[in-house]
Amino acid sequence: MPRALADPRAAQVVHRSGRANRALWFLAAFTGVLVAVAVLGAVLLTGANGGRDDRVEREVSALLAGIPQEGQTLGARTASVTLQVFAELEDYSSKGEFLRELPATIREFVRTNRLRIEYRAFKTNTIESEMFVKQQAAALAAGAQDKLWNYAYTFYNEQGIERTPYATESYLENIARQVPLLNIKQWDTDRNADPRAEQVVEEDQQGRAEGIHVTPAYRIGRTGGALHNIEGSGSIIYPGQIHPTTYANAKDIAKAIAQIH
Repeated sequence: MPRALADPRAAQVVHRSGRANRALWFLAAFTGVLVAVAVLGAVLLTGANGGRDDRVEREVSALLAGIPQEGQTLGARTASVTLQVFAELEDYSSKGEFLRELPATIREFVRTNRLRIEYRAFKTNTIESEMFVKQQAAALAAGAQDKLWNYAYTFYNEQGIERTPYATESYLENIARQVPLLNIKQWDTDRNADPRAEQVVEEDQQGRAEGIHVTPAYRIGRTGGALHNIEGSGSIIYPGQIHPTTYANAKDIAKAIAQIH
């Protein structure tokens, strides 16, 4: 396991005595039911993912059609502004951003060749570090065929329950099979190569070095120049949190682009 990608698990100590023991037994039984329901839901969701979802494929293709992709980048090389998005495939907040906010940015700025967006991997909510690396490597391998954004958008559309082990090998492969014209054999070889996993870890470390602490997060600047973090219009501070959690919406991104132009 990469040292920089530690699992977010906390130990819990419970003192048991008399009536508290019975309460703890009930809590454990209830928790067991919840876990069983979550696992069953994940299994059912994975089963539902067993075939191609034509609706998702059509929607993703319509959003991205005609826009150049190169590796992790969506948009023309000649775009004057570059936006980096640090995201995680299993993260529910990243899903919301990709499905509700980014499409407006893509249509208004990327499709008109004023903005290019670079995808970056950053770990926040995936429990297992190995699974985080495996998922992100799968997306990067699709990017080797200039299909990363198709893969990521398909994943977000079919995202399972956060913090459950739904993203199996068959799940990842089925996402790949929904990406038009993706060479599955080449993708499978690429995603399992050591350099691909190393790239995922490097991107995560890069984000931390630049002050990123949540997903999704953005950095923006002139193409080829220095980038700076975008602070969202809404701010949430959780108990014990050092940095506020800020999520940039489409208006925040548009404002940041206007300030550069």
